[in-house]
Amino acid sequence: MPQRFSSTLTSTGALLDFAAFDADYLSRLKHGDPETERHFFSYFSNAIWLKLRNRVRAWHLIDEIRQETFARVFTHLQAGKPIQYLAGFVQGVCNNVMLEVLRTESPYRQTDDARMDPPDHRVKFDRDIVNEELKQAVKDVLFEMPEKDRMILKMAFLDEGERSEICEKFNVDADYLRVLIHRAKERFREIVRKKGLDAVLQ
Repeated sequence: MPQRFSSTLTSTGALLDFAAFDADYLSRLKHGDPETERHFFSYFSNAIWLKLRNRVRAWHLIDEIRQETFARVFTHLQAGKPIQYLAGFVQGVCNNVMLEVLRTESPYRQTDDARMDPPDHRVKFDRDIVNEELKQAVKDVLFEMPEKDRMILKMAFLDEGERSEICEKFNVDADYLRVLIHRAKERFREIVRKKGLDAVLQ
């Protein structure tokens, strides 16, 4: 029987340290370094619990999703496949596993959103960027964009500026600003696809 799983944040009242999930960390994880594995399981067990606690009420399903997520991540690592942003990759795998589990465990489906909505693989600008790796991924994409598009997206979504201020900055009305934002978002998504960051930024 799977053990009941709870968040380390809940039990200790403190966040785990953020690690530099770089190539050295991935190499140690792939080769079974005990301390790296301990950190990986502790850090991402907590992250997965925080992600699922309001969407999956059955404890055994959260534990099932967590274990399957870890298994897929390690299978990917052992196969020698590249992982550019580990935290974002784990989040993406967890999303996919959660949707699979909720589809097969109909008595435990929690919300209409979880049951009815297909996964949206587009970038969502209005969601929180939850860790430093995702922030860096966004910066990498923004760096490759034209300056005007980069400024519009930064002011509208990262800085959460007032639309009236943005209109004044670019000397446009509200209707045309919506057009500019739409075009900038489409260019952002195109770069995301070219860089293979869909799973990281979904």
